Amino acid sequence: MSMESMDRSTIARGLLAAVLLTGLAHAQKKPPPLDRTLVKGVTALAEDWWKARPANRFLEWDASARAKLEERARALGMLPEGAREQMVELLWAAAKKHSPKPALAKGKLTFETPYGEAWCTVASGPKNAPLLVGLHGGGEGQGSADEARSNWERKSCIGLYPQGIRLVHDTWNTVHGERFVLSLIETAKLHLEVDPERVVVAGFSMGGSGSWFFAGRHADLFAGAAPFSGVLMAAPKSQVADKAAVRAIQHGLLPNVRNLAMAYAIGLVDENCMPGTYLYVADRLAELARGDPGGYARIRFQSYPGLAHAFPPGEPKAALDYLLAETRDTFPETVVWEYVSAPAPEREPSDLVTRLGKPCFYWLGCKDPLDNQTIRATRRGNEIALETRGTARGASGITLFLHAGMIDPTQDVVVRSGEQELYRAKPQPDVWTVLETLDARVDRAMVFDRRIEL
Repeated sequence: MSMESMDRSTIARGLLAAVLLTGLAHAQKKPPPLDRTLVKGVTALAEDWWKARPANRFLEWDASARAKLEERARALGMLPEGAREQMVELLWAAAKKHSPKPALAKGKLTFETPYGEAWCTVASGPKNAPLLVGLHGGGEGQGSADEARSNWERKSCIGLYPQGIRLVHDTWNTVHGERFVLSLIETAKLHLEVDPERVVVAGFSMGGSGSWFFAGRHADLFAGAAPFSGVLMAAPKSQVADKAAVRAIQHGLLPNVRNLAMAYAIGLVDENCMPGTYLYVADRLAELARGDPGGYARIRFQSYPGLAHAFPPGEPKAALDYLLAETRDTFPETVVWEYVSAPAPEREPSDLVTRLGKPCFYWLGCKDPLDNQTIRATRRGNEIALETRGTARGASGITLFLHAGMIDPTQDVVVRSGEQELYRAKPQPDVWTVLETLDARVDRAMVFDRRIEL
């Protein structure tokens, strides 16, 4: 190498180092304190919001009360750049203070639901520990939280082992099972000091079916899932030994696990939860991975010849070792969201609640999602590419939630769908976006401060 080339190389390295140091200094620079009037308004709003917010996911908001609180939040207006973390701390302090605390005694957490008292066993762990949600197996008239705890308890984790509210087949996939587990996760994030970036859902048998359901429908809540020896809802039926017997699988699950870590297995002679749907799903996930470089890359599935309805040797320890070393991909560059409005099993006439809607997924929102629609969003710097299938009006009605760590806030964000440019501007941070996105998941690690509404 010539002296001139070495000089140019040295200069280039020096310039790069200077840029990196400047960026690091900017990232570490403390934001200016919030205006006192804004702090006062946000604090008052936060207290009223969390006092009015329903105590759990079985209860619905008073629409009029929520609308008035939203109007107050919007009236507080814009936020200074860099104020998101300060806003989250203000809102979170009010949430912890005014949200109903769970009844927790002797390792048992209880709360009231329209079905009566619901409960789960709680295994304590260190502060800011991972949360492990273990779902029991069983079926019609049977199933015990003790079984889940014996399978999944880890001393390094805070564990929740719920007892099914109604012991029916596929209880965790039901309208009440879904609301129950989501209520418990919110409670744990608010009051049990868990790390929201390391939440794992796991189960065996019916619990495996349920944990696959949560992994697919609510992948944005989890770092990982371990759905051992279950089935997925399928046509013409779920209990089939051969993947060739599966005509269709429950939509709204498989594409959504693109950014999730999963580890699970099934026995090929399992007669309780026959392996056909899991084998079919393994093929579909492999197809998705081949067509989407970088996606579906953290999924570990294995089938075992000769194994019946049991854990393979070394499991579930190996799966948990893997998953508990993972963290959630909180703001993935690419999100795939296939929507299901009424997943199986259908609501029973005797049910006291309806199926929950899911208006947001990672950094995507949709005002009026249609069943079986798909949105794919890819973010490269300040460029966002959208692909839609089955939506009501193409990209219209989609919301993109962002924060300064995802984009360069000094430059325009450009949104395109194919060759069509849908948006070009600098979205500004505001109070309502922070509050709305914190409320959506009760998750202070997945909060946004600006939005693009298409």
